[in-house]
Amino acid sequence: MHQQLTYLDQALSSLVLWRGITGDPAVQCFQNIVQAASRQSPTPAGSLLPEYSRLAGLLTESSVDRHLPPAGNPWQNHLLNLILFEDHRLARQAAAGQDIAPLLQDAFRHDLSQLQAVCRQGLADLEKIFHNCPGLFPLSGYNCHFSGQGSHPAWGRFLELKQKLLSSPHWPDLFSDFLSFYQQVGFGRFARYWAFRWEATAAGYRLVGIEEPDAIRLHQLVGYELQRKQVLDNTERLLAGQPAHNLLLYGDRGTGKSSTVKALLHRYGHRGLRLIQVPRHSLGGLQQLTANLRKTPLKFIIFIDDLSFEETETEYKEFKTQLEGSLEQPPSHICIYVTSNQRNLIKEYFGERTTRVADSGEVHPGDTMQEKLSLVDRFGLKITFMAPDKEEYLKIVRHLAAQEGIRLAPEVLERMALQWTLWHSERSGRTARQFVDHIKDREDLNIF
Repeated sequence: MHQQLTYLDQALSSLVLWRGITGDPAVQCFQNIVQAASRQSPTPAGSLLPEYSRLAGLLTESSVDRHLPPAGNPWQNHLLNLILFEDHRLARQAAAGQDIAPLLQDAFRHDLSQLQAVCRQGLADLEKIFHNCPGLFPLSGYNCHFSGQGSHPAWGRFLELKQKLLSSPHWPDLFSDFLSFYQQVGFGRFARYWAFRWEATAAGYRLVGIEEPDAIRLHQLVGYELQRKQVLDNTERLLAGQPAHNLLLYGDRGTGKSSTVKALLHRYGHRGLRLIQVPRHSLGGLQQLTANLRKTPLKFIIFIDDLSFEETETEYKEFKTQLEGSLEQPPSHICIYVTSNQRNLIKEYFGERTTRVADSGEVHPGDTMQEKLSLVDRFGLKITFMAPDKEEYLKIVRHLAAQEGIRLAPEVLERMALQWTLWHSERSGRTARQFVDHIKDREDLNIF
């Protein structure tokens, strides 16, 4: 028994590429127990029970995480998740389509062999330590499972590789399966998440994965086909490694600017596109973000939604520099997509267009306007989304109503849709969506 526990401890301690796994709290609990038990005879089971209970709690929480497909017992499920999403050199090279050096391949296979032993028998061997403890909560007999499928686009690939690992008698033989996984799904947190948010905290900036990004798809968006084609064409160039532009999507509210960008994730995520939303208050960390992503072998869209600056704000100067003003070559695998209701991103006032002396004493106030207008010039492509006219609005309504299976007569549907715009003071794709949702709810309640 002590010999087996020592082997499990040594297996974890000898990892070469997957060293980061040993920093996981559950793995640390596991290793603390096997180290203590292998060094003392007889094993002090009672004193180790609190550490086991902590491990059981961590594994229980992990096993009911419905954002990842479950497989195996709670320990196996947790360890397999760590294995799939560890960020190491071979995973990055495989994702970039680079040749893998023989030394890296051998280290990879070595680690797989060690991890297989820990995954296969680890929890059962651990529980043998506590076989005489009446307070033990055993986990090795549980099988993680729930019906349905999660929202992650690569859910099926996650489950497929986890099941292959559980059924394989020799994990090193799955080397090519891992290469395929890294190439098609990504690596590390960029496999675990496909959408992120760049957050400003008291300790600095950090990249936070989004568990459930907006589910909007391009086929659900109606109208603005020419505008969306420009966005798609530019994104295709980015994915193909060709020169691509930073985009400014400008126009009236509710016209689908933001939805167009969000839907790109579901169209192109499987081709290596990742979407990172940068809130207005995090713009100061934009250079740090691009520096962090510079050597990451994926394609990124930095998404800044509903951006505008007030006349008195000067942050636009820093943003302008970040767009195009550094001596360092901008990364070719990163584009910035901005949406705004302001044509020039900065609110203009009539006084800035005069040649008189400004109230502040500025002799050339026209220069202020030109400096502000130069911000929008940093975008290689500016795409306009204007509010739809009556016929285009009704076209959107009819399309959405058909998607929802609404059975109202066309003339009744259109009359009610136009009345809805009078109550909401605008015609837009968002207004059409709200109207159709309202009608759908009333149909479901048999109000008509």
